[in-house]
Amino acid sequence: MQIRKVVLAASGAVFAFALTIPAAASADSHSTVTHGVDTAVSTHKSAASRSSAESAENYWTPRRMRRAVEADTPADAKASRKAANDAAAEPAQLAKPQKATSRKTRGVRIATSIVQGKVYFHNPTNGGDYACSAAAVNNPTKNMVFTAGHCVHGGAGGTWATNWVFVPAYYNGSRPYGTWSAKTLTTFNGWINNSDLNYDIGVVNVWDNGSNKLVNTVGGMGLGYNYGYSNTVTVWGYPAAFGYDGELPYVCQNIPTWQDGSRVQNGCTMVEGASGGPWLRDYNETTGLGTEIGVTSTRTDPPAYIDSAYFDNKIQTIYDNTANG
Repeated sequence: MQIRKVVLAASGAVFAFALTIPAAASADSHSTVTHGVDTAVSTHKSAASRSSAESAENYWTPRRMRRAVEADTPADAKASRKAANDAAAEPAQLAKPQKATSRKTRGVRIATSIVQGKVYFHNPTNGGDYACSAAAVNNPTKNMVFTAGHCVHGGAGGTWATNWVFVPAYYNGSRPYGTWSAKTLTTFNGWINNSDLNYDIGVVNVWDNGSNKLVNTVGGMGLGYNYGYSNTVTVWGYPAAFGYDGELPYVCQNIPTWQDGSRVQNGCTMVEGASGGPWLRDYNETTGLGTEIGVTSTRTDPPAYIDSAYFDNKIQTIYDNTANG
């Protein structure tokens, strides 16, 4: 798949906007059990108040952002052999895409999606700073971000990320739509306890940025599940290896997916740093919106394919537990 570029215009300047193929829960966490241990979710309170969340935003100086390492899955991460049990079930859409409703600010006009963006977080286990990808998703409280599970929790033997922030439309150090700090982090116990790649999905509810809500500011992707393994998707991410530096957003547009064991795969060559980037059905290049049915989780070595956990009924579980967060 070949690289394609569109243009981002900000305050009169024109930039190339690159596109290509691409441990245990803490005491203030809570779990909601449905269908079994693996599909239960745990939620961690990241910041107790908006004022305390500001420390995370202040932590991410331009120097720290540029030095952050692209996130990768734990060495012992694996996909359990059990099949996705809802592959033949009726497709369901939990959230419909929503355009931004607040007036655009900061003089930004963008020719592609501003709903996707870059994630930064600190790993307390090893003291490192890391980067991932993500997208805003529509929900009742207009504050939801979908990403990979390993971008919110270290998996088996690890712990919750700290200083977690989402930067929509990040471009080469620019934060045209601000920095949004995590209020709560949520992922499946199957990821937390076993590093099971079938559950490598994370949801973050972010604090409002002043009086502004995330989805009202940049828009929100729709969310769906049980669409089967064969789809046509558009994939966003911020790769930061094999010649990519993580400073530009990349996309692989209108590519097919197929079954890979219990997970789903496509032919993008996204690499580390693109983890958590959305896989979108029915992507509209004009609005930058689509319905999210996957997130980038792992890649092959050498880069040839990327995988996502299959979005089945477990997505209903994690959405129900975060929709009003």
